[in-house]
Amino acid sequence: MSMPERYHPECPPDAHKVIRPAETEVKAQLCVRVPDCEEQNGMDNVTDILSLMSKSPLILCSDKMKELILKSAEQAEIKPVFVRDLGEGKASLAYADGAVGPTVEFHDFAGKAENFKGFLDLLEKNCLISLDMLSMFTLRSISTVFPWDRLLANQFLGQYLDASAQLTEADIKLLTDVRYGRFDALKVEEESKTAYKFLRLERKLFLQYPTEDDD
Repeated sequence: MSMPERYHPECPPDAHKVIRPAETEVKAQLCVRVPDCEEQNGMDNVTDILSLMSKSPLILCSDKMKELILKSAEQAEIKPVFVRDLGEGKASLAYADGAVGPTVEFHDFAGKAENFKGFLDLLEKNCLISLDMLSMFTLRSISTVFPWDRLLANQFLGQYLDASAQLTEADIKLLTDVRYGRFDALKVEEESKTAYKFLRLERKLFLQYPTEDDD
C-alpha cells in the first residue's frame, strides 16, 4: 500500500495492451468501501488516496462519510459517485447531478480477501464489486491485467490471496500507517515480513499497470 504522494507508473498507459487485442472485456465496476474510521486519518488524506484509485471513484460509505468526502473532493480533484446498497445483493449508483443508475448485481466483498477467489469470473459480469481500502490498488491493477492476460491476472490474484491470508492485525495497522505517511515504507521489511510481502505486490502492480486515469 502506502501512497501518500501521487506516484507515476513506470510504464505509459496501454504499454501492456499493445502486443495483441484484449481477450475479454471487463464489465464489472469496482467500488471502494470507506468505513467511518477512516475519518481519523484526515479527510483530505483519504480523498487524496481515493484520487489514486480513480478521478471519479465509486464509493460505498455511510451518509456521514459521504458528506465528509464531498467536502474534501475538490481539493483532491475527484468527482465521487456513491453506491446505493439496495440489499439482497443489489445496488445502484447515485451521481452528483441527482441521477441514479440502473439496479445491478452487487458483491460486497470488502474486508474479506477470501471472497476474491472468484474475482476474475465476476469481472466479466455486469455487476458492482466492493473493495476495501487495504486492497483496492492491488485488485484494481489485477482487473487491468485481466482483459489481456487471464493467466497472469490469475497468478497475481493468487499472490494477493496468499499475502492477504498472512496479514495480522498489527500488519494491517502498519500498512495503514505507511499509506498515510506515518511510517517509512522502506522500513516495512525489517518491521514485518508479511506486511512487506503485501506491500511489495501492491507497489509492483500499481506502478506497472496503470489505468486510463493515469493517461
